[in-house]
Amino acid sequence: MSSIPLTFNNGQTETTSEISVVTEGVDSTKSKLKLIPFLPDQYQPSNENLLRNKPREKSYLVTTLIKDGVDENNRPLYKREIRSFDSVDAAKNFKETVDNDGINSEAFIAGGTGTVIATGSTKDGEKSFEFTGNATDWQKDIENQIKKSSSKQVENIGREEGGEVRNHTTEFAKTRVSNTKDNSIDAAENELKEKKARSGKGRKKYDNLFYPSFINKSNQDKLKITILKPKLQVSTQGNSVRRDRFQAGKPNEQRRLPFDIPPSSDFYKYRGKIVGYGRAEAFARNQDRIYAQGDNVKEKEYNKEIIGSVTLPIPNGVSDQNAVSFGQAELNPLQKAISSTVMTGLLKGTKVAGKDAANIFSKTVKDPNTKKALAGFIAGTASGIDPNELLSRLDGTIFNNNLALIFKSPTLRPFTFQFNLSPRDRGEAVQVQKIIRAFKQSSSVQKSTSDFFLAAPNTFRLEFFKGPTTHTFLPQIKECALLSSTVNYMPENSYMTYEDSSMVSYSLSLAFQEIEPIFNSDYEKLDNNADQNIGF
Repeated sequence: MSSIPLTFNNGQTETTSEISVVTEGVDSTKSKLKLIPFLPDQYQPSNENLLRNKPREKSYLVTTLIKDGVDENNRPLYKREIRSFDSVDAAKNFKETVDNDGINSEAFIAGGTGTVIATGSTKDGEKSFEFTGNATDWQKDIENQIKKSSSKQVENIGREEGGEVRNHTTEFAKTRVSNTKDNSIDAAENELKEKKARSGKGRKKYDNLFYPSFINKSNQDKLKITILKPKLQVSTQGNSVRRDRFQAGKPNEQRRLPFDIPPSSDFYKYRGKIVGYGRAEAFARNQDRIYAQGDNVKEKEYNKEIIGSVTLPIPNGVSDQNAVSFGQAELNPLQKAISSTVMTGLLKGTKVAGKDAANIFSKTVKDPNTKKALAGFIAGTASGIDPNELLSRLDGTIFNNNLALIFKSPTLRPFTFQFNLSPRDRGEAVQVQKIIRAFKQSSSVQKSTSDFFLAAPNTFRLEFFKGPTTHTFLPQIKECALLSSTVNYMPENSYMTYEDSSMVSYSLSLAFQEIEPIFNSDYEKLDNNADQNIGF
């Protein structure tokens, strides 16, 4: 647990920012313009003249940052008050008094606290910015200006205070990722509602299932199939998903990593500790991925949630086929010249391309070896007859088709596994029943919550294990879709059950396919001893 300071550097539970000035917007001023009574429209002064003579309102703002306890994870909580003053002297007096004597000082009895026009809190469920009833209409009209001013003020306080203050007030500061949007809890909830309406309303959780039952604690080689579902993430942090953004700083306390780092992260062992600036910077850059991945350690699946798993013996006949698609392609000399001209037009302009095309045509016409071929090509193209056929009839030749085998595309690897499941007792029979149900249900298409959309089925992670560690002599498999699950309830071609009517034996066939191709660089990401690992 961290030792959260109870006061700011000034020794008080409150601190104040420097002073900033905001000015009434032109649109607000225009709305206040009054026409002169009984004066005809043509004699009314222009808006420009009225605006020239109409001074705009000003406010001198000070943001007060107040310690507000800690949350259940021992993270410090803060609230802010944005105060408006009519003069810079009044704002200066307030700041000096707070810094010296605290916000409850008797010096404020005379009313020198200004007007609190907006508040905010880092507590879950509360808004980080909200106008009070004291805010004027023109101040509400320049909400963004006031937000930016206060955000900058908080950012400067965090820079001066360092440590916990810097890292845990980012909800008020514009360095927060979602600052360009409404960072209130309401915005987060609305965004989450929209995503939920389009997401599947299928089953949210499956058990961690094992067959045979002893394989759970056995060192037997096994295949673990993990069921995955997309996480519903919002760009705006709301209650229940609140996380303070870490910002690396040069002073020691500004490099103290958070305490709530997920155990799966390489930074977990440094949680709550002061680290070097380079490591702190690395954590700051990768914190979104680190927190999003949670306990799921697979980089490609950081945005997925584990909702269950099935562990089975390694089936017979494990095989893979890494393949790419190549195909034959033809390009005769005239087509090659034309395509070259088109590329010239795209890269260098139509003027240069036109000149090249004219040169090619002139050269072809003058060359006695190609003149007849050109005529055959044009005639064939115009009449819909194969130019090679015309040319062959004329002199027994055809165009050189420059036949080549060229790369077309990568392919997606399929994996099919066959399992024979023969439960030995009531407990295993229940496990087998749940396993079959989990594969069939999790691979089914989901209706959206709104019923307007169809959501994709769950996906799967397949891992071969040699005891507790990854099997290095069998292939690694990327995230897969389950294309089909086939169950034969009578693999022996006879109806045989136990006393409770559960089947004596089942045959389960699972057809998976990777959802992403294999790339050369994937092998380099495995480990430092890549040659000692089959890889993908």
